[in-house]
Amino acid sequence: MQVARSRDAAPLSAVRIPLSALTPMLDDGSAVTTWTVDPDGMRGRALVIPANATYTVALALDRPVVLIARVLLLPHDWLNGREVVRGSVAVIAHDGGARVLWRRPLYPADRGRPRGYAVEVTMPADTVSLQLTIETTQPPREGSVARAIWLQPVLEDLGSRAPDRAQRDGVDPDGAQADGAQRGVAGAAPVRSGPVISVLIPVHDPPPQMLEEAIGSVVRQTFAGWELCLVDDGSRSQPIKAILERHARRDGRIKLVTHEHAQGIAAATNAAMDIASGRYVALLDHDDTLTPDALQRIADRIDAEPELDMVYSDEDIVLDGKRVWAHLKPAWSPDTMRTNGYTCHLGVYRRGLVQEIGGFRDEFNGSQDVDMILRLMERTDRIAHVPEILYHWRAHPDSTAGGDAKPYAYVAARRAIAAHVERTGLDADVGYGPPGLYRLAHRVDPGLTVEIALACEDPDTLRAAAHTWNTQPHPSWRAVIATNNHTQITDALHAAGIPDQRITLIDADPDPTTALHQAAQHATATHLLLMQAPAIGLTHDWLTRLLGYSNQDGIAAAGPVILAPDGRIQQAGIALPEGIPLHLLNGTRSSMDKFFGYGTSVYNLSAVSGALATSRAHYERLGGLRPAYGVLAPIDYCLRAGRAGARTVIVPDARVRLDAQPINDIPAIWRLRREWAAAHDHDPYYNPGYRTDRGNFEERG
Repeated sequence: MQVARSRDAAPLSAVRIPLSALTPMLDDGSAVTTWTVDPDGMRGRALVIPANATYTVALALDRPVVLIARVLLLPHDWLNGREVVRGSVAVIAHDGGARVLWRRPLYPADRGRPRGYAVEVTMPADTVSLQLTIETTQPPREGSVARAIWLQPVLEDLGSRAPDRAQRDGVDPDGAQADGAQRGVAGAAPVRSGPVISVLIPVHDPPPQMLEEAIGSVVRQTFAGWELCLVDDGSRSQPIKAILERHARRDGRIKLVTHEHAQGIAAATNAAMDIASGRYVALLDHDDTLTPDALQRIADRIDAEPELDMVYSDEDIVLDGKRVWAHLKPAWSPDTMRTNGYTCHLGVYRRGLVQEIGGFRDEFNGSQDVDMILRLMERTDRIAHVPEILYHWRAHPDSTAGGDAKPYAYVAARRAIAAHVERTGLDADVGYGPPGLYRLAHRVDPGLTVEIALACEDPDTLRAAAHTWNTQPHPSWRAVIATNNHTQITDALHAAGIPDQRITLIDADPDPTTALHQAAQHATATHLLLMQAPAIGLTHDWLTRLLGYSNQDGIAAAGPVILAPDGRIQQAGIALPEGIPLHLLNGTRSSMDKFFGYGTSVYNLSAVSGALATSRAHYERLGGLRPAYGVLAPIDYCLRAGRAGARTVIVPDARVRLDAQPINDIPAIWRLRREWAAAHDHDPYYNPGYRTDRGNFEERG
């Protein structure tokens, strides 16, 4: 598998970390605080803390680290108060001692105007907790409001500080470009030469105005090297026929073929491809539109990578001229494609390859493009994503975007996936999920051996977890546990009903990650399930689901969705949009089905952690866990797997519960960020259109 890599990757700042990236999982101790982006037009992240509240972040340092921020009362709040409002920065040391590093009144009692302060304090190397507090010195008046805003708080490595303070302040903490450095307006740059792209539009009685707009969106492209291939597939509407004939007469780049009787969308698309001369074909529905620069953006990507066989973009759904949903997509994700035909629009394909694999097939009408892409991916992995909305999918009563107007398409897509699974030799059943989504259930050989590798000293948490290991249906499993508490750990496993023949205990290294790596090295099974803490299985076949994916040659890591004890999601995989781990769907209580099919559809992503299934072959080939990355070692493992061409997946209907308290290991985060920045300027699987201060797939403001 081709490694997803940004060709424009620029090293991120290796010495700064936005404090928002270190928010503890679920952040129970700071529920009243709020992270915002661009409040009142101010650029960057901001932390809002109400009076008499504290925001706490657990830290692990190996040297002094500087906290830089600016703090002020939220605009207008000070008008309602009369009490002194103070802000403070404090740290807790290894020995439990507290130390206030900074304290200032943000609003004095004499009704003076509130001040904002630049904060720059050095936290000692023995810091284990950072606390930002807003307090009042007397009971607040009824109705008064006092909230402070901490602008762009970041941690900076004191030893790597840039010598020029002005230069440092000119760089955004997250390494992003300033707002003014945006690319030019579409059409402002001269049109560059590029590959000829043939746009294929099968037409069958769409709303006339929508057809006019669809054709017009091609004619008005800023890219000149296009042609438009129209096929009238038995339209009965005279206005439609007139529109097609008028455009074909008016522009020599527009070709028209007419079918007297409707032959179906697959046959009509093939007929359009037969008259195409471009090296690439782009698919456009007869009632949708392209953005003016759509083909230029595609051509630019092909210019940069001429070996590409397929390019797809983001899209949105438009109703009555207004966007109702934006589909922001990940980089090429073959495992996602098998459960969710996510690439959709805009899709551009090398014409010769599409013809070579047989074009579009009538028996999959409605999902003929999904069937074609599945056959195409069996031949190539030279597939790229342009993370920009280049296609407007317009909703109306007769369109798929308008609802369930085409339920037969969902049936056809399931048959296409089933045919692909059979062709590729995957032993799996294809089931239905929510409309448009599917569940791939692998049949796992009961003799496939797996060992749960774990470092554990707590018999109580192990007992609850081990009971669920013993009740899941896959029979060929064992556990290798690194511990220095052999007797109590053995008793806990026995209490859970686990016999001695399933248990191997080894002495543990004092470092938990080293101990976990030792347990994995001691295991002899063909597959490993690495657990950073004892995981309680919540779905009956969670282990089978993970093994079904880790048993595939191209997949190095398969992770479950991890829930907290209160039922909220701790993580549904890891993204690294700025080189810093971001826990996806963290803190979500609602059904995962609403988040892009997380209830059924498997997703490719950059990393998983907490619990990770991998084959022994991959583990040995990659060199296992690297203890220098501490709690981030599984994330580092997944990133190295991606660099080696292997994939990582999250399996949403495999769910476990972990009760692990996060600690922000700052040296490990910096190390991971530097390594990531060498190849990426964003996470290819977490669209750059999403906010980077949270992992809930919310669009940037």
